[in-house]
Amino acid sequence: MPRIPRRFSLLALIPLLSLASACENSVSITGDVLAGSYTATSFVVTQTGQPPVDVLSKGGSLTINIAADSTTTGTLVLPAGAIPGQAGTADMKGKMIRRPDGTYQIDLTESAFIESLVWQQFTDALVSTSFLVNTQFQVTIRK
Repeated sequence: MPRIPRRFSLLALIPLLSLASACENSVSITGDVLAGSYTATSFVVTQTGQPPVDVLSKGGSLTINIAADSTTTGTLVLPAGAIPGQAGTADMKGKMIRRPDGTYQIDLTESAFIESLVWQQFTDALVSTSFLVNTQFQVTIRK
């Protein structure tokens, strides 16, 4: 059986290495972008000892626009009976603040309970499952 010199076997690997490096350059990973227009797709409030209240089905809404500089605009509408003592509208003008643990909070110009909620970022969504005083908030806003 003929013996192939070692240098020729190494030369055979060159096209394979070139192909592998060409493929590697074609892969790109894009991180989630916080900026965008969000609308609540789920908004459930549960007070201790009470049944859950679906704020959206009662006519409530939440829209938040987050600009590239993290400033926010939008509106929160809470119908009567969704959250005792909280009916009405609130302006979402403020700034989205990234916390050291990677979650977010909204720092609003006008104070509203929603700025106490903590948000986690997912692909095209922000989700809050926050407990304030005796009330559980489960809110999902999507782009």
